[in-house]
Amino acid sequence: MRLVSIALFLNLLMPTATMAGSSDFDIRLKSNTGRERAAADQLRRLLDTHDISPFVVTYSVMIDEYDAPHSHPILTVNAVYLDDDNSALSIFLHEQMHWFGMIFDAQITAALEDLKMLYPTVPGSRNGGARDDRSTYVHLLVGLQEYRAMSSLVGKKEAARVLAGKTWYTWIYQQVLENEAVLLEILNRHQLDLLPAADPA
Repeated sequence: MRLVSIALFLNLLMPTATMAGSSDFDIRLKSNTGRERAAADQLRRLLDTHDISPFVVTYSVMIDEYDAPHSHPILTVNAVYLDDDNSALSIFLHEQMHWFGMIFDAQITAALEDLKMLYPTVPGSRNGGARDDRSTYVHLLVGLQEYRAMSSLVGKKEAARVLAGKTWYTWIYQQVLENEAVLLEILNRHQLDLLPAADPA
């Protein structure tokens, strides 16, 4: 079966002129705490400030002050970065990228084989990787997609600051920042780049 690029899929899914704003999202609060309400206000403001429509698959969002961000079954973020809009935005985009991975599973699987050739061994979670080897390889792709999305929205310098400041997946984000060109070649080879025609500033 012919591979379909993410960019083509998005063009079919949503007209390019359509901007996804906060009113398009179903944002729920797990416990309705003050910090959750503040995080919801922050997210709505970010959604209305930035055109994130090229990076959205799911429009359902849960805000849970006491949980770690995750993508499924409902995209969930917390209230850790109330004082750092761009870090909060990057977490939201990161979890959206996992939804793309579900849609383009075959292409992701093929890209992972290339990553295994590039990185025959990868660190575990205690040394900057993810929970297992496969998750680490997946997060190299997700991290690069996150970085490119953030770069297109806030510029590469600020996107790099956000990624470098993360205290988890540190080895993964280091590879994204130091080996962007090599990883992007793999992303493009498998038609997984969200911004194939873009050159983030």
